[in-house]
Amino acid sequence: MSTQQLVGQQLDGQILYERQKRMRENQTHLPGPLVIAAGLQTPENIGSILRLADAAGSPRVIFVNDDTPPQRNRIQRTARNCDALVKWEFWTPTQFLKQGDTLPLLIALELTTDSISIFETELPSSCALVVGGERHGIPAPLLAQCQRAIHIPMYGVNGSMNVTHALAIALFEWRRQHTVLHPLDSLA
Repeated sequence: MSTQQLVGQQLDGQILYERQKRMRENQTHLPGPLVIAAGLQTPENIGSILRLADAAGSPRVIFVNDDTPPQRNRIQRTARNCDALVKWEFWTPTQFLKQGDTLPLLIALELTTDSISIFETELPSSCALVVGGERHGIPAPLLAQCQRAIHIPMYGVNGSMNVTHALAIALFEWRRQHTVLHPLDSLA
C-alpha cells in the first residue's frame, strides 16, 4: 500500500473553501465560545486570535485594552480576512467591568492557585475564554471577574507559551468536547 493511499491528497484552496462554505451554510456545529483577550500589545497576536476564532467557529472576540487598537493594517494582514468573518471590538477595562455581567460564564486561561488542568475539566457549551497579555497575563481586576480558571499543563522548563498557542489549545479542547461529527467533517 502506498503512502498516498494511507494519507490521501492534500486539499487545494478551492476545495477547502467549498467544504468550509458548506459547513457554514448548513450550520453543522455549535458556535464556539466568546473570546476575550485582555492587554494584548502586538498586532500579530491580535490578528492571529481573529484567525483562531474563525477556525474554531467563535463568532465574536472582545479585546480589552487601555490603549487604542495598534496598527490596524498589521492586524488585518495577520488575520488574513478573518477580521471580516468574526465580529470584533475593543473595550476599555472600565467597559468590561461594567458589562461583565452581560457576558456568558467567564473562564480564565491562566495558571492560578485554584486553576484546573484544561484536560481534567468539562468546559460548558456557553462560555467565554479569557486570555491575557503577552507579559503579565490577565490583569487582576479582570481575572477577579472570572468564575473559573483553567490551565494547560506544561512539561518543559519554560512555564508559559504564546497567548495564541494557548488559546488554540483551549478553543480546540472546547471544540473536541462539544462537536458531534457530521458527514461534512469527513468531506474531501
